[in-house]
Amino acid sequence: MLTVTKDAELKLVDAAGGINNESSSWRAVWFRFDQLLEQYRSDYQIQIAVNLLGDLLAAHQGGVYVCVDRTIILLCRNVTKGQLDKAIFQLRYLFMDDPLAYDPGGDENREFCRIYDLGAEYAEFYQFCRKKLSQASRTEQQAEQQTQQQAQAFTAPPPEAVQDPGAGIRAFTPTRLAHIEHDLNKADLSRVFRRQPICAVTAEYDVRRVFDEYYIHINHLRQMLRAETDFLSNRWLFRYLTQLLDVRMLDMLTAGPMRYFESPVSLNFNIESILSRKFKEFDSAVKPLVKVSIVIEIQVGDVFADMAGFVAARNLLQRLGYRVCLDGLTSLSITQIDRERLGFDLAKLQWNADFATDIAAEENQAILRAIRNCGPNRVILCRCDTRQAVSYGQAMGINLFQGRFLDRIINPNQKTEN
Repeated sequence: MLTVTKDAELKLVDAAGGINNESSSWRAVWFRFDQLLEQYRSDYQIQIAVNLLGDLLAAHQGGVYVCVDRTIILLCRNVTKGQLDKAIFQLRYLFMDDPLAYDPGGDENREFCRIYDLGAEYAEFYQFCRKKLSQASRTEQQAEQQTQQQAQAFTAPPPEAVQDPGAGIRAFTPTRLAHIEHDLNKADLSRVFRRQPICAVTAEYDVRRVFDEYYIHINHLRQMLRAETDFLSNRWLFRYLTQLLDVRMLDMLTAGPMRYFESPVSLNFNIESILSRKFKEFDSAVKPLVKVSIVIEIQVGDVFADMAGFVAARNLLQRLGYRVCLDGLTSLSITQIDRERLGFDLAKLQWNADFATDIAAEENQAILRAIRNCGPNRVILCRCDTRQAVSYGQAMGINLFQGRFLDRIINPNQKTEN
């Protein structure tokens, strides 16, 4: 599978023209990433999408063409519908915070991509490729004209026109990020350190704590730092900040392992953090017999963004004696997950009040099959803030639960809400 970033439109037309006589074995997907919000169209994010396609379809003949307008066109041979659906799902999940991926109701946005079955739609696709080439040519001509005009009109700005670089700082700038990073490295994380129980619940509502999740409460952290930036508003900012928090958390746990690991716990870490020197230092401070009672949670979005890194991290963790939990699964993503192939030990499914109440509904039957494939005893239904959520999970065969409803049962006098 080739990746083409230079003169992609021209090379795409050449490639499409070359498969005319064998088009029935080819498929194409047009990812409309030119419609992504600006914060999701960076070179870094587009490159992650390209890498995902290259990894998933590495064994297939074809190419990934990155156009001038940031759209991506995948051209591939002898790929099944299931393989294409999986690739599209993973890219949709990568950009899940952008309205191009999912509409406000949580349904898949049809504008995200267009699939061409070239056995029946070759002529239409070829004309589309030629149109992309014409658009790219016009864009390049306009860019050249603009550059020439700027060169001719360029004059140095007068001193009074140079503004203070700190003036008019927006919610998220490199300067602001540097301030947040500085404050974060000095912050007392114990003030925002939280623990929430994961519980087994019987049919008679006998609730038993199985282990606790340790985490940093992000909104409280933002308030403590008096940060104007909403950390959760930008997926990439949040990812960067969690990597900083991983370092602080690992330092804290390494300094006092006996204090934090008196009972079974789960910890959230990025893949990069698990493979880092800091985690190695943490592991050295933890007694071997304690490791079997520690669950390491990895976000499913991180898995899709770096499958090779996940495999390395999973193998390392399980070799050292930890258990691995796949966190962040939704009713859509759990049906796409193969536990045996990914090799995780536990999975967290997020409760959604929009789940159909009728267990016999087609959506719930698909979720039920996915839960059975994972193993009901390996699935944790999280964000259970009501009894309804627990009742739904029990009807689906789930035994483990996490959420404020369980918090109130375990500790009715708890004043700080998770």
